[in-house]
Amino acid sequence: MKGKTNWKVGELAKQTGLSVRTLHYYDQVGLLVPSRNKDNGHRLYTETDIVRLQQIIALKYLGYSLDNIKELLQDMDYSSGAVINLHIHQLRKHIEFQRNLCLMLEKTAECLRLQKEVTAEQFIEIINAIKNAEKNPLAREQGNKGKKNRKVMEQISIPQTEQGAHYLQGLAME
Repeated sequence: MKGKTNWKVGELAKQTGLSVRTLHYYDQVGLLVPSRNKDNGHRLYTETDIVRLQQIIALKYLGYSLDNIKELLQDMDYSSGAVINLHIHQLRKHIEFQRNLCLMLEKTAECLRLQKEVTAEQFIEIINAIKNAEKNPLAREQGNKGKKNRKVMEQISIPQTEQGAHYLQGLAME
């Protein structure tokens, strides 16, 4: 990284869109502990802190609790590249899920436009797909809370598209 090497808490909050309170909380719980200015004791964030903050925000977006994030980031084998690759992988899965949901909706709209019958079960499948997406489309299963496990990154899942595939097969048969 080139450019600025230290950020005050207010500067970092403004640039990232996080609140000063959030940054203070991350410091308080030991998730992101910045350096201190020797003269006045104020928090100073370094480039390394920015990388760690990106990891925290990405894992939080993926549905991890702060406790799980802290455990993952304490793992010596854990890298910023691993978090970025995980984020990319989950976004791709999410995009695939959204494409399938869109296809379900398009097929239903087409059936309705052509005045073909759309069953209550087909609408229920759409409802279920939407509700599953609302729960937290990028969140992993939270069954391993409290366990320090490097393989937890491999256990992330998003709502499955089996319902959508079943629904689309049903429409194709009509």
